[in-house]
Amino acid sequence: MKLEKIIDFMEELAPKEGAMEYDNVGLLVGRGEKEVTRVLTSLDCTLDVVREAKEKGCEAVVCHHPIMFGGVKKITDETKEGEMLLCAIEQGIAIYACHTNLDFAEGGLNDYFLEKIGYTACGTILENEGRIFETGAVTVADLCAKIKKAFDVPHLRVAGDTLRESAMGALCTGSGKSLVHEAVQKADVYITGDMGHHDILSVVENGCAYIEISHYDSEKIAMELLKCKLSEKFPQLEVFMSQENKNPLTFV
Repeated sequence: MKLEKIIDFMEELAPKEGAMEYDNVGLLVGRGEKEVTRVLTSLDCTLDVVREAKEKGCEAVVCHHPIMFGGVKKITDETKEGEMLLCAIEQGIAIYACHTNLDFAEGGLNDYFLEKIGYTACGTILENEGRIFETGAVTVADLCAKIKKAFDVPHLRVAGDTLRESAMGALCTGSGKSLVHEAVQKADVYITGDMGHHDILSVVENGCAYIEISHYDSEKIAMELLKCKLSEKFPQLEVFMSQENKNPLTFV
């Protein structure tokens, strides 16, 4: 099939206009007229991921995190990003990214995170950003246990009383720093990542507990979500999840 058919579907699933202004989504490398039989889904598009796509015979990578956020003035092997782009271009591998538009979309990444821990959203934190959900009066510790099991993580960072019962939760996958003010007004526990010391203090001082799951761990399910959506829509398409895209952080 033509890559443009996959692009059309992806933009129905996560419309580009739903992305934040700073974002860089859509077809970033390649031609829409390219014939595609195999796709690799990934959270990040790294050189290892592009090489993996080549080994698996994939003509396209559909990733969550975009590349080329800043202005690109040259593409050479002097940088890892440049080397990755050269590799993709030389091997004829297209790269398509759906980032904040997938986060915010109905049935997108935030909704899928909640589905993984047994909840559904009842609102958003701000306009269409993040999600609010009823926790079912479980303790913060119980909520942590659900997340650890669903996402296969050994530890979470927590601030606040873990034995306190929660009624309303707020979620922002990846980085939720920009939504702190609104989250603490709507929920008594906030699940997110990439928060600084003073942001966490602000959450707790406003009477809200904080559960931190790493950016990677909260969004690695994007690979699974994208694979499921693409495989369901295009049964003839072979879709693989990246095995090379890994969390850069480990526990020691």
